[in-house]
Amino acid sequence: MKQLIFALFCLFAGNNVHAQFFSMGLKAGMNTQLNHPNDINIGGGDDGFQLGLDGRQFGTQFGGYLRFGKRIFVQPEVLFNSNRVDYVIGESSVGEVILNEKYQYLDIPVLLGAKLGPVRLQAGPVGHYFLNSRSELTDIDGYEARFKQMTWGWQGGLNIGFKRLSVDFRYEGNFNKLGDHMTFFGDQYHFSDAPARFIVGLNFALIKQ
Repeated sequence: MKQLIFALFCLFAGNNVHAQFFSMGLKAGMNTQLNHPNDINIGGGDDGFQLGLDGRQFGTQFGGYLRFGKRIFVQPEVLFNSNRVDYVIGESSVGEVILNEKYQYLDIPVLLGAKLGPVRLQAGPVGHYFLNSRSELTDIDGYEARFKQMTWGWQGGLNIGFKRLSVDFRYEGNFNKLGDHMTFFGDQYHFSDAPARFIVGLNFALIKQ
């Protein structure tokens, strides 16, 4: 995957040096989790409980982008992404408890696209580099978070622009399972679905040729 991203970047950067078309700008936006998987059972017996997700939470992101090309382009981005998940803990002794988990990633999409008038269609791989997390799940005995340093997914959508301003509408899918960082008493758990997000972003071009 890393070799593919590097090859695409070199190919389109090299082709577009001749065309002398280059843009650079700032990005900011919001995202929300789309899927709502079924609860999972943690442990068993009197100490067991159900773990689920409580509604949809919104996250924020900001960063920058480069764009090489005009009608056909490649667009690498670097974004700081902050998200929150609320977990519903079902325990018969105390009733239903909601605990939250916050985490930050450095998102690195590399998108290939085509411009059709004011609209750009774009899609490509995205890497998620884990930065840190803070979780109330640590209140549960035996819980431990084991985040992978790098995970991978993909994004696809469209960009609508006018002069230096443009708006992104994107869908993001991931190749890892939702909650696959969770372990209880040494056993790993995860939900049945992969994370999926809807992203809306506002872009401002600092350099546009």
